[in-house]
Amino acid sequence: MDKIYTVEEVAEILKIPKSTAYEYVRKHVIPSFKIGKHVRIRSIDLDKSIERVMC
Repeated sequence: MDKIYTVEEVAEILKIPKSTAYEYVRKHVIPSFKIGKHVRIRSIDLDKSIERVMC
């Protein structure tokens, strides 16, 4: 089962500011979904985004 991260957790993982992580989500660089008002990111989507940027 995939781990689900908050935007804040993704920012920590990627060592980027929270504002940049939110911008990546807004621009669909990192796919996300909402649970109510809260944005969440699946670990598999984060991994794919990292691979896409690295290539």
